[in-house]
Amino acid sequence: MTLPLYLVHGWSYDHSFWQKMLKHLPEYTAICTDSGYYGEDLTPSLPTTPFLAIGHSAGVLDLLTHPLPHCVGIVSFNGFARFSAAPDHSHGIPARIITRMRHHLTKDPTKTLLNFREQCGDHTPVPNTPNVIRLDHGLDQLETRDARAKATQWGERLFWLTGDHDPLTPARVGFQTGNGSSLPGGHCLPQEYPEECAALIRQALHITGQASC
Repeated sequence: MTLPLYLVHGWSYDHSFWQKMLKHLPEYTAICTDSGYYGEDLTPSLPTTPFLAIGHSAGVLDLLTHPLPHCVGIVSFNGFARFSAAPDHSHGIPARIITRMRHHLTKDPTKTLLNFREQCGDHTPVPNTPNVIRLDHGLDQLETRDARAKATQWGERLFWLTGDHDPLTPARVGFQTGNGSSLPGGHCLPQEYPEECAALIRQALHITGQASC
């Protein structure tokens, strides 16, 4: 018996982001959300039985800011509990940079997304016409959300993996709590190291006593 995996992608991506990694987890049921940045907004209901939550980048912040009943743990890839800078969060991204990005997004969304993804080491084209309203809402959440207290509450049930060469400082730093490690990669670890990321998910299930049987 295996637990379902509930996966939330990061900003500028869609549910297909997880495909490479999920090939290494064939026995698990994957429930993938989609923020609707390029098409339909898909937010499946949370499982009503025990499950493992998995997020990438802003997807981790999204998971941390919502109640997750029945969730046995959170696995974070290139994630963070706060993205924007604050007096007590010096490695956050300054608000002026996020504001500038929001401005560029309205002027030339495709170019803005391609530049961001290339900065993260991803040179694939955007999959469809960008939904500027939803993308801008995502940037607003990155600027305003703060889930540091929530991350602390998860304690040892928070498992995280960061990239040593991640260009986004909050994602490169990781968390102050939980079980963490790093790989010599950038901001898209589930695509760069799909097998290693799948192994962390298996490890998280084993530590929480939920390994397949």
